[in-house]
Amino acid sequence: MKKTLTIALLFISITTFGQNINTGELWRTKGVYDSIGKFMERAKIQSFLYSSKPNQFYSISTQDKMNMETGETNVFIYKDTLNLKSLGDKTYKINDKKTITLHSKDSLTIDYNGYSLPYVRLTQKQNKVNVEKLKTELLNKVFIRSVSKVEDYNLTYQTSGLVKINPLKSDSEWESEYKIIDFNGFIMLQGIVSPPKLITKLSKNKIEFIEIDYRFENKNGSLDKKH
Repeated sequence: MKKTLTIALLFISITTFGQNINTGELWRTKGVYDSIGKFMERAKIQSFLYSSKPNQFYSISTQDKMNMETGETNVFIYKDTLNLKSLGDKTYKINDKKTITLHSKDSLTIDYNGYSLPYVRLTQKQNKVNVEKLKTELLNKVFIRSVSKVEDYNLTYQTSGLVKINPLKSDSEWESEYKIIDFNGFIMLQGIVSPPKLITKLSKNKIEFIEIDYRFENKNGSLDKKH
């Protein structure tokens, strides 16, 4: 009888969660807030969630770290699996210090050690962009970056894992690390101190993306091959 009741309660928990969150969707954070709801300017975080099962999320976050000996800055990627246990009232336990609250089908919050990380659902679907094809079109070619129809940089993504950056209005040039991230079928480009680019469309001379910055609204952009 006890085992039957446990199974029934688990089924109710999963069903309730599934009614609020569809699987196979991407979520992005909107920053970090303290216990009184103040936006934490110094808490630079780029984080995404993927609803993998009715009671489970995959998470990914990126962070820039500087090597104090060499001065080099690198991109680090952290992945985790969040298994949820119902606490009632649309709140779920992730672990002893972390909970998640579902506000609607488009909004949720993760609470951790007195801080809150709000997430919003993205409407973009997995578009079957092939990573190897992306590399073929992207690497070792010069692109002009345009965001919200404003062109600002020449970018050359190199096989070395470094992107060469040339401002259009300057003769300066520098290189920094970048990563190509495949997050359950959602492909992103992540560089140093730059928002992730969620790739939405790939063609011979153009790579279209959505620039996702935790501080601002999403912006449409493109990498246009320079001839």
